[in-house]
Amino acid sequence: LKRVVTNMARFDAAPGSQLQPAKVRYHQVDGNSLTIGHVVSKTPPPPGSTSFHSVEVVHAGGPVAERLRRAPRIDATYPVRFHELPETGCSPAREFAAIFEVLEGMMLAKANRQSLVLWVGRPDKPELDGFAGFLGMLPFRGISVALVSADAVRYPDPFSYRTPSGVLEHDANDPARMGKCCVSAMFGPLPARSFTARLREWAPIDVQPPAGCAELLRLPFKIAGLPLPMITYAGEYEKGVAALAERISAAYPAGSLCPIVSCGEVVDRLGYGLDVLAALRERGHAGHYFTHKSGETSKRWAEYGKPELLGWVAQAKAAGQTPLFIAVGGGCNGNATGVVAAMTGAAFVEVPTTPLHYNDATTSAKKAFSLVLDGKIRAKNLLGTFYLPRLVWCINETFLTSSTASVHSTVGECTKTMNMLADPSSAAGRADYANILGAKEFASDTTRILSCIDGFEALVHFIEDAPTREAKAAVLRLGEAIAEARAAAQCGTETARAAYASLCEGRRQLLQRFRARFYELPTAARVAIDAFLTVSNKEIVGAKAMFLAYEDPFEKYRALLFEYAHTLGHAVEAWLAGAIDTARASGVAADIVEAAVRNHGQCVGMAVVWAGAIAAELGALEGDGYVCHQGMVYLFNSFGGFSFGPVRALCDALGVSKPDFLREVLAGVRLDNKRGYCECGDDASVDQLVTHRPGRMLGSEDPNAEVRYMVVVSEELQRRALERAFELEFDLVAHLDGGEIAFKPLASHPRPLGVGAPIAAQVRKLIRASCDADAAAAAEGIVCGPASDEAAGDEAAGEAAPAPRRSASETMSLEGTPPSWSEDDESASLSPFSRAATFEAELCETSEARPGHAPPPPAAALKPASPASKPAAAAKRDHDLANGGAAPSGEEAAKQLAVPGEGSFEIRHSGRSMRAARPRVGSAVASGEASAHPPAA
Repeated sequence: LKRVVTNMARFDAAPGSQLQPAKVRYHQVDGNSLTIGHVVSKTPPPPGSTSFHSVEVVHAGGPVAERLRRAPRIDATYPVRFHELPETGCSPAREFAAIFEVLEGMMLAKANRQSLVLWVGRPDKPELDGFAGFLGMLPFRGISVALVSADAVRYPDPFSYRTPSGVLEHDANDPARMGKCCVSAMFGPLPARSFTARLREWAPIDVQPPAGCAELLRLPFKIAGLPLPMITYAGEYEKGVAALAERISAAYPAGSLCPIVSCGEVVDRLGYGLDVLAALRERGHAGHYFTHKSGETSKRWAEYGKPELLGWVAQAKAAGQTPLFIAVGGGCNGNATGVVAAMTGAAFVEVPTTPLHYNDATTSAKKAFSLVLDGKIRAKNLLGTFYLPRLVWCINETFLTSSTASVHSTVGECTKTMNMLADPSSAAGRADYANILGAKEFASDTTRILSCIDGFEALVHFIEDAPTREAKAAVLRLGEAIAEARAAAQCGTETARAAYASLCEGRRQLLQRFRARFYELPTAARVAIDAFLTVSNKEIVGAKAMFLAYEDPFEKYRALLFEYAHTLGHAVEAWLAGAIDTARASGVAADIVEAAVRNHGQCVGMAVVWAGAIAAELGALEGDGYVCHQGMVYLFNSFGGFSFGPVRALCDALGVSKPDFLREVLAGVRLDNKRGYCECGDDASVDQLVTHRPGRMLGSEDPNAEVRYMVVVSEELQRRALERAFELEFDLVAHLDGGEIAFKPLASHPRPLGVGAPIAAQVRKLIRASCDADAAAAAEGIVCGPASDEAAGDEAAGEAAPAPRRSASETMSLEGTPPSWSEDDESASLSPFSRAATFEAELCETSEARPGHAPPPPAAALKPASPASKPAAAAKRDHDLANGGAAPSGEEAAKQLAVPGEGSFEIRHSGRSMRAARPRVGSAVASGEASAHPPAA
């Protein structure tokens, strides 16, 4: 082991904007002699690759396309497939559909980010060349596009293009697209030349809370160095709607704006979308209201590419107005509406009404549709783009109408983030993520969320309380009647309009009484709920900013870490959404169906547990590290929101067997949108795993991996984890027995409410001890630092780490941002949504970063036990924990987890090896001995 001083300059950097103008090369070619091989040789492959996985030729007929189709293949190392663009005329709806139909065909043929899309134009229809940009824009994991233009008069503009209707347009000079150019190379008959984009200045709807304003909070957040206003309104709902309309009106002169409010069925019934549109109309901005079906199976392009919706955009552009899409609702609505805004070049604002939409979906520039065929989700978030909203505006009181599934969904994503980052502000955490540019600005102890367990339980209890459920149901029933009366009011008599207005006023009063129930809760419960929402929002938003602010705004490299537990999570979510729809259509009992509902974050939370089981089976996660990893989910499972039991009951009601379940879920895994980051066969997938302890990820030796947190996981390992889930082996809840954390079956050992805080404290204590042990060992210089290995790995992967770029006028420190998190206001007269600062300050005191810094431990390799013995060891460990036993330690752990051989161990799957990224000194990984517990700090 060698001494290496970790270079923290990258972590501590204060860089400026990371936007860089795109450059595209135009190559002169003779259309009569053009070959696919020539285009392939001149088009840059994706980073980390030396060749293309396939070539997808898209055309609208014409002589060049026909000649390429008939030309003999010289290089047969990659498949070539031809796709003909359907006739669209000048209809924006047909253009929209044609683009997605072609891309769906590609994805089903297993095109991925290593594929090349080759657009072949026609000499008589050069206006069709604009389709090339949309084909490169929508596979949001990235795809290379080469444009072959037959236009002998003018060069295509690689940065600004539109379809013949003029409704669909893309401008890479708009900073909302963060400099993304969708065309990699161009070919045509004109002289060769290069093009460079000219990025405009970023102009969000900037909101700076006045000093001392407790109702208006701004979360610090940036993407690509661009500040994105993330606003929390902690006051009364109706005042929050008015304040939002005032901010939007101030940004656009009267008559210049055409707002289009989009929301799903549930939010429509609650009236949130109509309230926003009415407030804007009162301020001189008449607009339109678009509703759509709710749910993941409706997150498809056909649900949003409606002629009337695109027609409103066309009308606004014809009138010289700015179309502004305002997405009011949850993550599905925000994602899908964002795609439409991006494809039409419209402005975009998000108004999240669920915690997960606020702290997860809006903190990503990616907006996407899922691949949905015949009512079934084949792949989640496969077709989308990157597009920044001008403003994110959250009114906290809308969270009160969330479902328990939605609240659990928020926590599920939190457990993912806590496990992958833990405390990146600590000495060990800084060393773990020393490669993240500018991370210091946003690094914080994400495990503080665990300390909010009482607030989580209080919120779920409030939502599940019978009077709350009935009050919300009454609002939804009236909202349904309002939806039915809306059409008659719009084109009917004065009497119909008066009746409609009366219904709307009745709903407003019902919602006021509903919210009043929350303020009748005991002060302690309200403050705890407030703390849970405030701390979870702040920590998750900060965690996202840590990676997206400067390092990886397009989420293709380091930030892919946020896909942890999403491979299996997405696949189960997609399968379950279809099963729920089938059950409702088949007349399965409503209580069985509703109990089985698992939203996105819930599926991710379950998959966190499954990922921990896979890592344990590989010997990469053991002892306290395993307990802390699984314990984060089991801590929040007191209501069974992460248990598989209700899903199993739904399977039984539908006659779905275990083989049926496995077959359909694994089919979804094979279409996961991360394929292409590592070389893997059909019997494996690209995934991430935690090793040693929360906050440390397993790395890959695959030189084509591009990122250090991607590994290849065999389908057999995934199958075994899913089998165990189906048999309810993971339906556990965390308890504290004699000071030790124990996992027990929820069905037989339910945990009372209000006793989770000591368990949370114990999990945080174990994580801190492990981190401190790593830092202490590193400070003694007995470990290998990542500096040289990291650089070598990036070079091998073909990934050029962006150099920090400082702005002379911008230090990017938090000193220049408004005071968003006041910690001195404890006035009882304030809304409890504005008083979590006191609780947060207490958390800060208990989790302040330890001084000093040292490099992390070395990278080592692992080797799992034999297939016959290792699953048994992992199963025994889970069995012991499930029956109240503590994690194994000492000789017992060594017997359970010992692996043949000495020194470094290896994991091999599908011909690929993985290595543990910086395991601690003294562990089985570093010393060749199995130990369930870290050495004392």
